[in-house]
Amino acid sequence: MNNFESQLNALTESTSRLTKSATECTFSGEGWAPAITIGHISDVDTQVWMARFELMVNAQRTGQEPPALAWWEPDGEKTAATYADYSLDESLALLHKSRASMAVFLKSLTEAERNAPAIHKTFGTITIESMLQVILNHDEEHRATFN
Repeated sequence: MNNFESQLNALTESTSRLTKSATECTFSGEGWAPAITIGHISDVDTQVWMARFELMVNAQRTGQEPPALAWWEPDGEKTAATYADYSLDESLALLHKSRASMAVFLKSLTEAERNAPAIHKTFGTITIESMLQVILNHDEEHRATFN
């Protein structure tokens, strides 16, 4: 198994760990409820990671310079308002859908496309493949809030 396949497996495992942790969490009432946190992660999947993957692949395919990226996440207040009335099951369904879509996209990429670069303000030169670790780290940061 190559590194990319290992990272895809790790992404699947991370989704399972998030699901288990959110489901077993006893919410203290402080911070975001698990349904909001999971909703946030699914939003980041679609609005940040997938949007960037597509931008990076498109730049590579069309011979453009690597895109310049900065750290960005969806607005926290809007996220909280959007998912305030979601059940955990509803948010988890969104997460599983976003991760399945991401996996299909990533598996469709050639090795060259997986190495499509971008210049990130925080991380420097990154590739689609190296961004998978950033996603896993983001997952773990939020999973830790379920304790």
